[in-house]
Amino acid sequence: MNKSRFAASVGMYSSLGVALRLAKNFLVGPAQFINFPFMMALISSSEGAPVGLTTGVLGYLLSDLFLGFGPWTVVNSILCGFLGGLWSHVQTDDSSKIFVLCLISEFVFDVTNSTILYAMLGLKPMEALMVGVIGLFVPVMGGSLIAPGPTTEISTSFCVALLLPKARKMRWFR
Repeated sequence: MNKSRFAASVGMYSSLGVALRLAKNFLVGPAQFINFPFMMALISSSEGAPVGLTTGVLGYLLSDLFLGFGPWTVVNSILCGFLGGLWSHVQTDDSSKIFVLCLISEFVFDVTNSTILYAMLGLKPMEALMVGVIGLFVPVMGGSLIAPGPTTEISTSFCVALLLPKARKMRWFR
């Protein structure tokens, strides 16, 4: 892939992830029920590992310019970029397989992210892991959003399973 195609692909997918994340935050608030930067990183991987990696990093980095930086920015960006690059090796267009693989990837992303952040707050590694897993299921927003982790993982996986096969067929920047 030449430099202009790379830049166009990363620009398109990153801007979609950022715009959708910002729109969700401005319309609904910070409640997590779908992970747009992660979704765009996985879909962009259809253009190759460097595009998936860069889209994953930029999706969080750029949207946090508007939503606020913190240690989560670095952790989310690195993890999302890593998984975005790794997803270029997923070579199936079977939506059910994509759904399951994305569900596992999103779960790994959420647990790893939480474990690292809790460890940064001073918890021992095993305690951080346990709190990270349990935290995916604890009600938030005054109890109005139950199990935000699985809700986010399922909705994101559903969208990736629908869109990734279509993105591979279109390959805008061949």
